[in-house]
Parts: sequence; C-alpha cells; structure tokens
Amino acid sequence: MNKTAFDLVIFDMDGTLVDSMDCLADWIHRAIKDHCPDTVTPATVTAAFGPTEEQIIERFVGPELLKSCLERYYNLYESEHERVYVYPGINELLRELKRKGTPMALCTGKSRRAVEISLKRLEWDSLFQTIITGDDTSRFKPDPEGINKILSQVKAEKSRTLFIGDSPADTAAAKNAGIFSGRALWGIATSALDTTSVPTYIFTEPRSAIAILSPNQ
Repeated sequence: MNKTAFDLVIFDMDGTLVDSMDCLADWIHRAIKDHCPDTVTPATVTAAFGPTEEQIIERFVGPELLKSCLERYYNLYESEHERVYVYPGINELLRELKRKGTPMALCTGKSRRAVEISLKRLEWDSLFQTIITGDDTSRFKPDPEGINKILSQVKAEKSRTLFIGDSPADTAAAKNAGIFSGRALWGIATSALDTTSVPTYIFTEPRSAIAILSPNQ
C-alpha cells in the first residue's frame, strides 16, 4: 500500500462533498415560514449560513419556537435526503484515500445530527476517523478551532495535513491553523476564488485532487 502525499486529509461537507445548499435552505425555510414574515425566503436563509441549523433557526423564530421548528427541519432533512447530491468523482476520491490508508476527517459547520443522517444514508459512516461539527465548536470558520480539534485528536503533523473546502472561509481556516489548503471548484462557492484567501491547491474536479493526493496509483 503506497502512502499518499498527506498523512491526514480533512474535508468540508456541504459544497465540497455534497451539493446540498439549496435543499438545506429550502428545508429550513419550510420549517420556519409559518412563523416568519413573507420577506424571509430561502435566499434569506442562505445568507445566514455559517452557524449550525439550530442557531440559524433560533435567529429567525426565537427560543420559544426553536424546538418545534428544529424537529420540522430534521424531519424534512431525513425524509427528503435523496435531494442531497454527491458530486461526481467524490466517492472515487474517498475510496482511493481509504485504499491508501490515509486518515480522513470531517470539519463542518452543520449539526452532528444532520451529519450523522447524511453519513448513514450515503454509507460514509465508517470513512472518517474524526468528525467535528458546528455543535463541537464555539467559533466558526475561518476560525481554526474545528481544524485544531481534529489535529489534537488525530495527532497529525500540520506539515502533513490538507483541508479541502469550497469557500474562502475554508481556505482561511486552513491558513489560520497552519496547514495546507485545497479549494474545491466544483462546489457552491466556485465564483468566490479571490486574492484574499489563496489556497495551496486548486482542484477543478475530484479527479484532479486524486492526482495530487495519490500521485502513484
């Protein structure tokens, strides 16, 4: 078994592994819309992305309605999960890293409950050595808190760790943690490649990531 170029590869989830932003906004909006003015739309919800779903929902409906709206959201998340779309080539990338014995971790701002639903449905529940969700941190990317928690749990060297994400916040979080970064241009934030958060690597498709991570297939 040949080793990959890195001893640990950390992935963001939404917009990187799966195309889910539109359905997440739709589910949250449907969960809260009866308690919000008509000016609150799926686009309004998308603009609030960053914290966990619980924090987003509470921002719109307050603590009194939080529990019922949150349960409505999770019911939609689970019953309509087929709308969560795995980007082409992602399963091949994950399988290749697993075949090479490269530890993988997940660093996402979404809730642990949602992550666990997705991992089970996608049959990824045994892939990641460590998973840090928005429930596990008090600060969000570009703060490196989530990445640093992963590094402390896996005991990986920063010089041998790569974080792949689709947004400038992901790139900045990797830089702030002192690790390498890869920008996934197939994700939701493809238009957000800017000069303020230049990644170490730019991946136009998962296959191009394989070429870097596993050069001697």
